[in-house]
Amino acid sequence: MYTKPEFAPLSRDEVFGLIEAAAFATVVTAGPQGLVVSHLPFVLDRARGENGTLISHLARANPHSTLISEGRETITVFHSPHGYISPSWYPRNPVRDSAPTWNFAVVHCHGHPVPLDDHGTARHLLQLVDVLEKDRDDRWGMRELGPGGMERRIPGIIGFDLPIGRLEAKFKMGQDERLYDTGGAIRVLEQNDPALATMMKAHNAHRQD
Repeated sequence: MYTKPEFAPLSRDEVFGLIEAAAFATVVTAGPQGLVVSHLPFVLDRARGENGTLISHLARANPHSTLISEGRETITVFHSPHGYISPSWYPRNPVRDSAPTWNFAVVHCHGHPVPLDDHGTARHLLQLVDVLEKDRDDRWGMRELGPGGMERRIPGIIGFDLPIGRLEAKFKMGQDERLYDTGGAIRVLEQNDPALATMMKAHNAHRQD
């Protein structure tokens, strides 16, 4: 992925935090007939492997599942808050030479998937639902499917681990723009996209005029 040094993440924790907050990724695997793409939910195990391990699942009926079972090289793409940046948000100055841009944060995880057996797939599904339901007042659990509910579904699903062999991250948050221009954009975004504004603030806090 093309990037610049100034777009580097602040820390490994920030990268992992983006993955966990997104919890959903575009998954690309190279197959004999070309690239195959799916869109899947993920759980991240930060402690397993040098760069962590992703865990997900997909339908066995999905042709992508064959490539996953074969362990073919796969990339997952996680996105964070992103948005259009208009030059009209920049403070007025005599020279209006700024162009529009798009600020975003993205993480690419490269690896070779390892298929799970039925027991591993069931364990993953329980964990995934627990993670996604944890902040809800009316939490739902997989066990509420009733007797045999999980067992009936498992044959149609394949779970897999994706040990992250290579991790790429890009946080393009206005670091390459004039600081007072980026500050003007942040002030506008605080009103209509506070999540993006907060991330831009964090990535420009070290800069000086």
